[in-house]
Amino acid sequence: MKPIKIKLCLLWILIFVVVWIPQCTAKELSSPQIAALVRPIESLAMQYGTGNIKAYIFVDPKCPHSRDFLSMIHDNEKMRTIYHYYIFFYELKRLHSHDLIGTIYASSTPLQQTLEVMVGEKEINEMRSFPEKINERIEAIANVAEQIGVNKRPYLIIKKELD
Repeated sequence: MKPIKIKLCLLWILIFVVVWIPQCTAKELSSPQIAALVRPIESLAMQYGTGNIKAYIFVDPKCPHSRDFLSMIHDNEKMRTIYHYYIFFYELKRLHSHDLIGTIYASSTPLQQTLEVMVGEKEINEMRSFPEKINERIEAIANVAEQIGVNKRPYLIIKKELD
């Protein structure tokens, strides 16, 4: 099987798990509750793709599974035309990625920096301190992720299911 077919199969399995297994969040929130939590932080997301279906993704830039998922999206134009991805960084504590997350958010082109780091595997110099608005962004996203019960990365929520 070709690598792209394998990646597509993995994506559909991930979507199946997220979409078809009811209430699979740790906190067992209803779809309207999840939607109410995610909507206020939409403006904090890095947006990727032009599709009509919103997909919210919580990733860690150092997580190999998050990197694979983002690489799959990057490599497949069709996925970017079907979905409009809202990418949120949410740190896996064991990976110690807070400084990398802050550095990416503080850059002048966060999405491009994300793609370079996560898809292109570029090493960047991590900042140790950030403007307060960057810390507030990280905390706001973490707060929502904790309320939803995000317990793995990547964590995918399809907006179609939230309506």
